Amino acid sequence: DEGAIGKLDLVTTLDFRMSSTCVYSDIVLPTATWYEKDDMNTSDMHPFIHPLSAAIDPAWEARSDWEIYKGIAKAFSKMAEGQLSVEKDLVTVPLLHDSPGELAQPFGGSDWKTAGTDPQPGKNCPNMVVVERDYPATYKKFTSLGPLLDKLGNGGKGINWNTDDEVEFLGELNYTVREEGVSLGRPKIESAIDAAEVILSLAPETNGHVAVKAWAALSQFTGRDHSHLALPKEHEAIRFRDIQAQPRKIISSPTWSGLEDEHVSYNAGYTNVHEFIPWRTLTGRQQFFQDHPWMQTFGEQLMSYRPPINTRTTDYVKGKKSNGNTEIVLNWITPHQKWGIHSTYTDNLIMLTLSRGGPIVWMSEIDAKKAGIEDNDWIECFNANGALTARAVVSQRVMEGMVMMYHAQERIVNVPGAESTRTRGGHHNSVTRVVLKPTHMIGGYAQQAYGFNYYGTVGCNRDEFVVVRKMNKVDWLDAPHGNELPQPLPQDI
Repeated sequence: DEGAIGKLDLVTTLDFRMSSTCVYSDIVLPTATWYEKDDMNTSDMHPFIHPLSAAIDPAWEARSDWEIYKGIAKAFSKMAEGQLSVEKDLVTVPLLHDSPGELAQPFGGSDWKTAGTDPQPGKNCPNMVVVERDYPATYKKFTSLGPLLDKLGNGGKGINWNTDDEVEFLGELNYTVREEGVSLGRPKIESAIDAAEVILSLAPETNGHVAVKAWAALSQFTGRDHSHLALPKEHEAIRFRDIQAQPRKIISSPTWSGLEDEHVSYNAGYTNVHEFIPWRTLTGRQQFFQDHPWMQTFGEQLMSYRPPINTRTTDYVKGKKSNGNTEIVLNWITPHQKWGIHSTYTDNLIMLTLSRGGPIVWMSEIDAKKAGIEDNDWIECFNANGALTARAVVSQRVMEGMVMMYHAQERIVNVPGAESTRTRGGHHNSVTRVVLKPTHMIGGYAQQAYGFNYYGTVGCNRDEFVVVRKMNKVDWLDAPHGNELPQPLPQDI
């Protein structure tokens, strides 16, 4: 009935950009930045796989993230000797999509705790799995390829394929472990490049032979031959040195619904339409009606317009601490970063020069006029969750009633203090919070089954509102220590 108060017991952060997460961390480990480590970068929306190459060693005591985790694993394994051995853990595993569990309750869902029934793992509660953890062998396991690939193969999204050839190849490429222990004879993964080679060898996107096997595995389900999508690149095998010489275009894979070829740009659902591959839904079709009882209870069994919910975060602050300028309330929108995402940040000189030299918020000409805001003015956006400061980009392309701040803007470059909080201004997440929605918690029901970063509770990306006003005084909080603005009294917050 009463939730815990406080913070996580221990927060450890690796972030070469030293973003605001580091401010709230107990330990911040010095980590390598661009040109100081070997790594790779790609995603479903990027048709190429790009390298990060170490041109110089990390500065001072900094290490790459791979070396940091490896170092922690080695120290932990040593400390575990005589204290922990092979221990058993009971782990709950959600009823996952693309597994038998997704149809565990085909006519709706019930919770055994409230339904008055006994728990049945895999049916009305998560699976209960006993896992063995060999703690002193953590380092050996971290630096070698595990044996489950020999036993189970590889796969994703309901399909699976054999990896014997790839495991044998990695043993020749990375060499095998010669020391006694659980990793004896297994392919090594000692360096970041070794880890990259494991990914490149096992992934259908970078290994043509694997791509052909993956499409063949999907053909077993559909009854149609899809191998023609990968056969032209069957003998392509992208190595880490290849992408260092030149970023390489990836190979079409059945784990994505779009194609990566010379004729079609990536477009979600393309193979479902042109290859007659069923959608990964309850019906195998594009599904518009949701028959789950929770969806019906909330009136969301069919798509329909829902106005933003009232998060009640502006009434507490609007007009309570005026700076003399007009305050207006606008819908807060946080789209993917303009000019790049996943690999490009705005806190480098080129991006700062292209923009306003710091954080920016986009708003309509109509709303700007209401609040007396002109293009490039410093503005403040705040609500009961927090506050941020930024320059205004006044544009006719922004609709009246909304205000946008593209994400991946951190409060580390050219951010003054906020007048409402008397502390450093924040960023796009400062005024939002996670709001749990029951329909996002449906599990074990076809596509409505838990998947990290896919189906589950999410933030309120479109429902939040903020108070927007022009700043009266831009204070950079750079006065000598002790001369800062006084902290707000509790009644002012």
